[in-house]
Amino acid sequence: MTDITPYIVLSKPQLGENIGSTARAMKNFGIEKLRLISPRDGWPNETAYAISAGADNVLNNIEVFDTLEKATQDISLLVATTARKRVVGTKSLDIFDAVEKSFEYSMNGGQVGFLFGPEQSGLSNDDVVQADFTVSIPLNKEFSSLNLSQAVLLICWEWNKIKLLKAGVKKNKTVLNKKLKKSTELSNVGDREYFYKQLDEMLTQSGFFYSAEMAPVVKRNIRSLFNRASLTHQDLRTLHGIIRSLSGKSNRT
Repeated sequence: MTDITPYIVLSKPQLGENIGSTARAMKNFGIEKLRLISPRDGWPNETAYAISAGADNVLNNIEVFDTLEKATQDISLLVATTARKRVVGTKSLDIFDAVEKSFEYSMNGGQVGFLFGPEQSGLSNDDVVQADFTVSIPLNKEFSSLNLSQAVLLICWEWNKIKLLKAGVKKNKTVLNKKLKKSTELSNVGDREYFYKQLDEMLTQSGFFYSAEMAPVVKRNIRSLFNRASLTHQDLRTLHGIIRSLSGKSNRT
């Protein structure tokens, strides 16, 4: 049976306690794929195991990366969790629509990942623009304070709820797990990053970024523009062809 569970990706988590309580929250809903990006106190962490209440298998199988790009290169639908109302150029969905859309995508063979930021600062704008969209959780406007594991728990709860609803509707049917054809399958984060680097190089050489001060903002806006388009593998091949043509490297393979 195809594994449709998402990855939970913690970017620069600061406390072992939060990693352990995150693993505990995940285990309660049968989600066991956890990735860490540059944990402050390193990994493994004894405190995380002590707090996890027995979710050792989640912790034992943690994958650790040093960059967001490496941690998400095989994820084709990346959802960023952020407390910000809106990040320029990034589509935002509430938790119900975001998780349902993600679940449907996973049912069609795509790999989903939910990205969470550091406890104190959350995700940076540069992190958020690498996601396909952001998810917001409706909270009390006068007191909207969730710790890391609580936010993870809500995502996992919503995912499990949809999973149970789908199972109830289709309990007598075989789960559809056909993979999308390559031409319509969404590109993954790693492939998009490679494209952005190629595009950035071409635009830099052409003098497009005439203002060094504004260049980072313009680059984020360009990323957001393409991310909103939900680029497929075929889209990326076409865009790479355009870049080769414009740069005078139109040799076809």
